[in-house]
Amino acid sequence: MTSGAATPTSLVARPRRSLRQRVFSRRRIPTLLAFLVIGSLIVASNPGQVGRAIEHFHLLDIPIVVGLSIGYYVLQGVRWWTLLRIVAKQPPLGETVLMTLTGQATALLPLGELTRAILLARVRNIAVGSTIAAVTVQELLYSGLLIAAALPGSSHYYFARAGVAAALGGTVLVIVVLTVRPVFRRVRAVVARMPVLRRVMGAIDQLQADTVVLFENWRTYVWLWISAVQALMAVSLFYFVLNAIAPGRVDWMTAAFIYSISNVASAITLSPGSLGAFEATTAGLLVAAGGLPFGVATAVAVVHRLADKGLSAVIGVSLFPYVRARYHLRGVSLFDLRDTQTAQQRPGGDDS
Repeated sequence: MTSGAATPTSLVARPRRSLRQRVFSRRRIPTLLAFLVIGSLIVASNPGQVGRAIEHFHLLDIPIVVGLSIGYYVLQGVRWWTLLRIVAKQPPLGETVLMTLTGQATALLPLGELTRAILLARVRNIAVGSTIAAVTVQELLYSGLLIAAALPGSSHYYFARAGVAAALGGTVLVIVVLTVRPVFRRVRAVVARMPVLRRVMGAIDQLQADTVVLFENWRTYVWLWISAVQALMAVSLFYFVLNAIAPGRVDWMTAAFIYSISNVASAITLSPGSLGAFEATTAGLLVAAGGLPFGVATAVAVVHRLADKGLSAVIGVSLFPYVRARYHLRGVSLFDLRDTQTAQQRPGGDDS
C-alpha cells in the first residue's frame, strides 16, 4: 500500500556523480579548455625543444623568482588595503595581505580573483560589493599602468597597435559601465533578468556605488605608486625568466612591452586566470617581437606561468586550511556573493 504523501526532498538521496561527470562539469570546461590550449602550444612547438629550453633554468634562479613572485602579491594586498580604507571599516593590514595570498588558491579558476574579496568580507563583516569594488578599481588602475608601459614598444610593431587598442578599449569600457550612471542602469536592467545574477543585485549595486567613490577620492591616486612598483616587479619576473631561458636575446624594454600586452590583452578573454590566453599571446609576441624560436618562446611562457600563478596557487592552497580553521569559515556559503548586511558604514565623512 502506497502513501499519497510526497517524499521530502531532503530525504531523497542525490545520485552520486561519476568521475567523468565531476571532471567534465560545466564549471570546469573553461579551465579544461585553457589547459588544452597550453598543451597544444607545447605539442605544436616541439616538446623536445621546449624541454631543452627549460633545462637552462637553474636551481640558483629559484630564490629570485620566489622573492619577486611573493613580493608582488604582498604589495597587491597592501595596495588593496589602501583602497579598502576608503569604502569600508578599516581592515587590519595583516589580514588584508593574508586574504590576498590565500585567495590565490583559486586564481586559475573562473572568477577566482574575487576569492580574496569574499574571504575578507566574511572575516571582517564588510559588504561584499565594497571589497569587490576595491579589487576592481585596483585592477583597472594596474591595467592602465601596464598599457602605459606597453606604449613605447608598441610604436615599433604595427601588429601591436591592435592589442594596445583592444586592451585600452576594454579597460575604458569597464570604467564607463561602472561610473556613468545612465550606462550602468541599462546594463543593470539586463543583468537583473539573469536568474543567477539576479540574486546578487545588492552586491552589484554596492560595487557600482563604491567604484564611483573610489575613482573620485584623492587617496586612490596617492598610493598609485604601489601599483607602479607591482608592475615593475611583474615585468622584472618575466624578464628574469626570459633571460634565464634565452640569455641576452631580448632587452628589458621589449620584455616589458611583451608582458604588458600579453597580460592586459589576455585579461579581457573568458579564460579563467587568463590561463592559455596569456601563454599563447606571450609565445606569439616573443616570436614576432623577440625573434625567439617558437619552442623557446613557449618554454618561457610556461615557466613564467609556473613561477607566477603556479607558485601563488601553491601558497594559497597551503594557507586556505589555516584561514578556514582560524576564522571558522565553513561550507560553500563562503563563496556566496549575497551580502550579509544591507549597508556599510563609511569610515569618515571627509573622504567621500
